[in-house]
Amino acid sequence: MNDIRSMLPVFSETERKFAEYVLRENELIYKSITMATEESGVGYGTIIRFCQKLKCKGFQDFKIKLALEPSQKESDTPPDEDSFLASVCKDIRTVNEAIEPAVFERAVKILIPAKKILVIGSGGSYAQAWDLCYRLMRIGFDVSVEGDSHLQAIRASTLESGDVLIAVSFSGSTKGILNAVSQGKRTKAAVIAVTNYERSPLGAAADLTFCLKLRSQVLDAEIGSKIPVSFLIEVLCNRLFKSAPNAADALNLTAHSVSSELF
Repeated sequence: MNDIRSMLPVFSETERKFAEYVLRENELIYKSITMATEESGVGYGTIIRFCQKLKCKGFQDFKIKLALEPSQKESDTPPDEDSFLASVCKDIRTVNEAIEPAVFERAVKILIPAKKILVIGSGGSYAQAWDLCYRLMRIGFDVSVEGDSHLQAIRASTLESGDVLIAVSFSGSTKGILNAVSQGKRTKAAVIAVTNYERSPLGAAADLTFCLKLRSQVLDAEIGSKIPVSFLIEVLCNRLFKSAPNAADALNLTAHSVSSELF
């Protein structure tokens, strides 16, 4: 914060406006860049230039630096096991309350008739994308997963009307994911987003958004968001299993396909 105050004279008028917003906004580390643009009244470009003048690569890098400041840390000691479990349970309840049953029903109606499904995710979100792909494959869906940003764009560009692109991104503002989504929309594929911020570029671009609405610091999100997203995937796949006509047969078939691998 001291760096920001000392640089106020060298910021442009719009950058200074954003700097003043940062100085008075105590919960910026919980917010997406889209929320910051809306609340501060400045554009994406201004925020990026502001961050670069502070020697940060971008808004996410700036939030990490901000989260490391002593004033932003809730505690210097790690939480004990009981408080961690309580936090996880709270996050699962948050997701359960944030996502209405109608959203799951809409997803089921989009996914069951899908000819082909592509699931994408980058960084920490790729593991969750892979898990979703695996679960969908087990119950009979023609599904693949991709983590490389170039291949995400290439494969999304080959989708067609009737196909579905599922994008998993906690921030909802990862460039590679957004590029692939843009490619998928160009081909008329349906886009389903799994993200923490509804008012994010990904949430705005998707036809259907699963919004977690977790209140998580940028440094905690890499670990803390995994269990709530896994819970969401569990609920979605359970709904699909009960609704898809051949899901039980597919699960039985795929189980037998690997039975020889077990003693």
